[in-house]
Amino acid sequence: MSLACPLCGQALTQEEKRALCPAGHSFDRARQGYLNLLMDHSARGHGDDKAMLLARREFLEEGHYTPLLKELCALLCRRFPEEGVLVDAGCGEGWYFRGILRELASAGKRVDGYAFDVARDGARLAAERRVGDETYFVASVFRIPMLSGSADGVLSLFSPFAEEEYARILKKDGLLIRAFPEREHLMELKRAVYDKPVENVARADVSRLWETVEEKRVQYRLLLSREQVKRLFAMTPYVHKTSPRDREKLEALEELEVGLDFGVQVLCKKG
Repeated sequence: MSLACPLCGQALTQEEKRALCPAGHSFDRARQGYLNLLMDHSARGHGDDKAMLLARREFLEEGHYTPLLKELCALLCRRFPEEGVLVDAGCGEGWYFRGILRELASAGKRVDGYAFDVARDGARLAAERRVGDETYFVASVFRIPMLSGSADGVLSLFSPFAEEEYARILKKDGLLIRAFPEREHLMELKRAVYDKPVENVARADVSRLWETVEEKRVQYRLLLSREQVKRLFAMTPYVHKTSPRDREKLEALEELEVGLDFGVQVLCKKG
């Protein structure tokens, strides 16, 4: 039992059609199977919209980010315990979490999986394609409705780095696995569209709460067709920050070779 009531903090017991706590707070399960545990009204409307999530699902299912997924699976197969709770904090439409759960199951590990996103469409799309009995719910990474010290591992894959919450829900020996874009990731796409492309923001400093267990760099190149470039662009935040003039440059591309450059970290809590 790992979920916590977002109203009173007590443990949530899951039933087929709802989850409830000892205080009587009850949360209905949506038809697609997810729970909406987002009580912070200021967070509603945040996260990726449905069009971005669908573009990301289509692009990822074509296999373009499979080298990164394989690296994440290898790390978890080595370091995740034989049995434990794994949380995907900011799961989007769930492609990474599904792949990781399948690989851990193939390795003989028994995983109690929990994944959430602040966007309800993300939790819904992820829940529609569940691979087992993992739980999907709507929540913010800055207020995770899970019991303190309940998780053996937390995934933060291109999500806001809510390190205090990740540290709170992790067990003493739990691991945080991060993936983030390095500075030059997809710069060819930015240079093709923008007059003054900006490098990716440097990763957040993790020295205060965490010790680094392992670091990896995943780098490779892809030649993308016109439609694949458009899907890649549509799944990024750039899609909402691009002028009509720059969109015309995107539409004019016949194909584009891009460099993929991901950083991966495995962290543990200090002390």
